[in-house]
Amino acid sequence: MKFQSRPSLWRLLMSACLALALPGLALAEGLKLENEAFQEVVVKAKNGKTEKKRQKVSNAVPGSEIIYVITYRNTGAKPVTGVVVNDDLPANLVYVAGSAEGAPVVVSVDGGKSFGALEKLTAKGSDGNLRAAQAADVTHVRWTVAGAVAPAKSGSVSYRARVK
Repeated sequence: MKFQSRPSLWRLLMSACLALALPGLALAEGLKLENEAFQEVVVKAKNGKTEKKRQKVSNAVPGSEIIYVITYRNTGAKPVTGVVVNDDLPANLVYVAGSAEGAPVVVSVDGGKSFGALEKLTAKGSDGNLRAAQAADVTHVRWTVAGAVAPAKSGSVSYRARVK
């Protein structure tokens, strides 16, 4: 079962000033997705120690790093198998190489036509010749969830991207 984690409208939501709190999307029978965007901030505790915490994105300017978390939940009565989560990066974001977590991941540098490990992909350079693909070439991130997602169970996948 393949599904996009965001509708095409998602591209319109990304701008220099973000206000993201997307409701869960019902995508497949028994499967629900929820998309959230976070930024890491350093906070100081009462004891003087500092720690990194995630907070929902309220404002993202060029250079800001966004953490996208996609939570999938089986709301049905039967296990769901073959779950593949695809996420397309809006044009104003650059994927942070090696940042995807949560399930085996591959990326696309050709608009989602083909997928593989970034270090094994090629992309057209400005001169029209093929070169080794770079994180800035990534257009899609895809996770394949191993095994079945049992009823009432959930999991999540995530990646980081930088605002251009």
